[in-house]
Amino acid sequence: MADIRKNRYAILVCGILTMLMFGTIYAWSIFIPPLEAEFGWSRSQTSLVFSVAMIGLSFGMLSIGPLSKVLSLRTCFVASTSLIVVGLFSCQFITELWQLYVFYGVCCGLGSGMSYTVWTTNTLAWFGDKVGFASGVLVMGFGMGALVLGSLASALIYSSLGWRLAFVVIAALALVEALVAINFIQEPPPRIAALKPKRDAVGVSLPGSKTVREPSFWLFCIWRSVVMGAGGAVIAEASVMMTGIGSSIAFATAAVGALGLGNGFGRPLGGILYDRIGQNRTLVVLPALALAVSVGMAAAYWFEVPWMFAPFLLIEGLLYGMYAAINTSYMRTTFGQRDLAMNTGISAVVLAPFNLVFPLVAAALFEWTGGYEAFFVLVPAFALLSLVCGALCKPANARLQAKYGALEKDAGKGGGHVVGQRADHEAGVPHRA
Repeated sequence: MADIRKNRYAILVCGILTMLMFGTIYAWSIFIPPLEAEFGWSRSQTSLVFSVAMIGLSFGMLSIGPLSKVLSLRTCFVASTSLIVVGLFSCQFITELWQLYVFYGVCCGLGSGMSYTVWTTNTLAWFGDKVGFASGVLVMGFGMGALVLGSLASALIYSSLGWRLAFVVIAALALVEALVAINFIQEPPPRIAALKPKRDAVGVSLPGSKTVREPSFWLFCIWRSVVMGAGGAVIAEASVMMTGIGSSIAFATAAVGALGLGNGFGRPLGGILYDRIGQNRTLVVLPALALAVSVGMAAAYWFEVPWMFAPFLLIEGLLYGMYAAINTSYMRTTFGQRDLAMNTGISAVVLAPFNLVFPLVAAALFEWTGGYEAFFVLVPAFALLSLVCGALCKPANARLQAKYGALEKDAGKGGGHVVGQRADHEAGVPHRA
């Protein structure tokens, strides 16, 4: 009987479950009310925890690039699991705000980011022919952490166990899942590793030092960061946004779950969209949708209609997940598989300042005005900026191909390999198939 651990769909399923378990940071808003009630912390202080976690997530993603050159992906996964489990378990002992920043923000953020890159790198090596679908389905689990773990955390927090033991239970579950998942981290056989995407041929193969010099990279990062930064602020404050316009705690918890559901299912949808209509159209369609949704969400909040705001949270989650799914696909299609971990990590670090600033701006506007109306005035402008950058990516990518001697006929005749060799030569690094 064939070893199931060598089946690429078994690896994909295991990756989804791992991402689901390690996406715990997206359930943060569930912990805000009990912590503020017990310690008297302000909204800005508790919101900063999520910002720190997002920054940790970005640097955790970046770290796998250099670490994977000296350590195996399995070793990197052990390190990421240790950070998450220790961070969650230690949260039960917090008495000071800085401890929450360290244990939940730094430890869980870094660990989640490291695990994210380990599993996207490991899995996409098996799915070169379905890069959009695989990356979207894989990270679906990461986005659904708010739904599954948020619901679990809420049940535990408001039971006899309380919020401290809720952290312990989640830590234990993460450890058990990781002990199973580590067996599915392995390199694919040559015939699988040689698979190529059907819609967008892999253009060039550039190391991070060259990637960051290309307009294609920065336009995409802005395209992604402004919408995801604003979306991250909504995720961080979703529960209290709902209660602030008259929602009950139960309905707010359900709305956060819907947000997590959308975040999760948006990722495979984003990947499928990317595979079906191609990179250039995807970069225009998504921000156009984000612009429309931001206007609807603002109206629902301004008029204090919770039942209308909740479905917009679901759609916001879908778009956030779709944006998140495109990152790995874009980096692999545009800059190659070889340095995917590094290039994906660098793009994540670019996102970090947006993840820090946007939630803080939302919280500051809340404390200044007593609501989030002013924040929702800004969100459509960021969606519009994303739309402009998405439209500019097409000519920027065309110039990138021309710069490294890519010919249109090469794309249909294995040109991705040829272009990759030429790009490696010009970048001063050896080509690796």
